[in-house]
Amino acid sequence: MLLQRLDDQLNQSTNSTYIEDSKTTKPRKWACKLPETLLGDYIIVPLTTVGLLKSESQEMNNDSINYIHRCAKLDYCIYSIRRRTGERLATLGLFSEDGYWQFDWCSGPSNIEVLEESVEYLDDEGILQAEHYPTELYYVAHEVVRLMNADICN
Repeated sequence: MLLQRLDDQLNQSTNSTYIEDSKTTKPRKWACKLPETLLGDYIIVPLTTVGLLKSESQEMNNDSINYIHRCAKLDYCIYSIRRRTGERLATLGLFSEDGYWQFDWCSGPSNIEVLEESVEYLDDEGILQAEHYPTELYYVAHEVVRLMNADICN
């Protein structure tokens, strides 16, 4: 009986502390519609905790850590795009509007462009020309968007 009363007091104390703390602290973990997925040569890793976002932000030198509250509200998802070896290549941000996931941004380390390659050359008249082509990561990022909107993720 005494142990039960002590256990109840401990639970009540812990619960009230948790509720009080939850008002002042950042969310620690949230759900994501698309789990870790292998797409060709790339691993798509959902960043669903403060620790994962912090790690990505530090390793990739970007501001993904600033999206914690949006991710916790489940209207934003951030993914790490990696090689099969685990090497980080890009960070992908998606937002939800009217129940539909949309591409927001995708960038490499220090926010470098990873979705487009440019080729410059001199044409027959000696004028500099530039052509732009989507990279493989462009297609991977948009496949993630497609999967997020597919019924298989529901």
